[in-house]
Amino acid sequence: MIWSIAWKNVWRNRKRSLVVIGAVTLGTIAGVFTAGMMKGWVNQRIESIVYTEISHVKIHQPEYLLNNEINYTIPNIDQIDRYVENQPNIIGYSKRLKLMAMAQTSGGNTALMLQGIQLNEEKNVCRVHQQLVENGGTFFDTNMSNPIVISDKTAEQLRIKNYKIEPETLDSLKILGVPDKIIRKLKTIENERFITEKLFKKAITSTLSKKGIKKYGSLIVETSKHYRLNSKIILTFNDIDGELIYQTYKVCGIFKTANTMFDQMTAYVLRDDLSAITGFGRTDFHEIAMIVNEETDPGQIRNEMREKFSGLSIMSWKDISPEAAMMTSFMDIWYLVIMGIILLALAFGIINTMLMAILERVKELGMLMAIGMNKKRVFRMIMLETIFLTMVGAVIGMVLGGILIAVTKHTGINFSSVGEGLEAMGWSAMVYPDIDFDFFLLVTAMVIVTGILSSITPARKALKLNPVEAIRTE
Repeated sequence: MIWSIAWKNVWRNRKRSLVVIGAVTLGTIAGVFTAGMMKGWVNQRIESIVYTEISHVKIHQPEYLLNNEINYTIPNIDQIDRYVENQPNIIGYSKRLKLMAMAQTSGGNTALMLQGIQLNEEKNVCRVHQQLVENGGTFFDTNMSNPIVISDKTAEQLRIKNYKIEPETLDSLKILGVPDKIIRKLKTIENERFITEKLFKKAITSTLSKKGIKKYGSLIVETSKHYRLNSKIILTFNDIDGELIYQTYKVCGIFKTANTMFDQMTAYVLRDDLSAITGFGRTDFHEIAMIVNEETDPGQIRNEMREKFSGLSIMSWKDISPEAAMMTSFMDIWYLVIMGIILLALAFGIINTMLMAILERVKELGMLMAIGMNKKRVFRMIMLETIFLTMVGAVIGMVLGGILIAVTKHTGINFSSVGEGLEAMGWSAMVYPDIDFDFFLLVTAMVIVTGILSSITPARKALKLNPVEAIRTE
């Protein structure tokens, strides 16, 4: 009976209740979506760390980690090969040579960490081959001698990336919906080559209006981007005897990940090409990277291998990138913080609404207490009214928030306007929100607690009423 009365009391002042429910709904949507976006960003960062930058488990010679001295290769490679191949939980591993090199072209120079890879092995561990830029060549699918795959950032530093408006570019822009008026203006800089994005933006800024730049500038820049594939890069590095070697490589592919720092330091060459000129043998490798299946804890594989190969440095991705591991561990706490702040703000509105409801029903409450409703039941009725008021808004908010996450998980949210800053920190400019069902259970529990706490002040106000005086109230 108390439950029925409490539910009917919520709707006695329909307009006021709907205002509170609407506030709770909007607050819940904001909390759910913010948590989903954070989880999506963290998931993408962890996926990038594991499947692009680090892998689940890495093996090195301990001395190599001190200063990347190339003579410190991993011993007993054949023994490690046999062990890894017999582990069903390890689904892929790649052995690499790694050398610091100076890359130089006629347009610029930069330092690179060369990854000497074995192609089939690397594709099972690292997803860089899936992250080639549009019109950015191939991942060693070529017959050229000494091929190299570099990043978009490295291509920019070496002036291998440039910007040029060609007839094909204008045709593409027209198909993409750029107006003919802007196309005609762009023809004034047709076939001019700009070696940096800054120079190209300066040229189109002087050609187009501010409105045109704002609406179509990013599209024009992206469509006008060109890479000079097959360009020659002179690499300088040390061989196994410490002698300087100069070797010419040709660019066969260009990749771009969500981490600018990783991109500007990393380049891939074939292991056989690198060992042929540096003097490394068939079993010489500086690093082994491994990927385990989803059901296996990388820490378990790390511990087992440490017991088996005690003389090596074996680390999981959590050891190498503890800040990323901390993010995953503290996600539930961040959920609590986000929803806690939102519900705390909403609680004041709920308390105010319930106090107004109590003041309007003084005579009614006095009559109920006069005919025998004890204080315990009065408190329970007010508490249920508050919980109902809060839960209706929260349920609607969770449903709408869940739908919003489901839609944006498919379409993604583009933060390209601040993409350069995000990618400099290793975060993707395109985020795909995600959320676990457990989060909704957590929100439900927090909403119920908020309703109970919010009901205490109004309930105490009601319990202090004197039935005789309350009945006389007009």
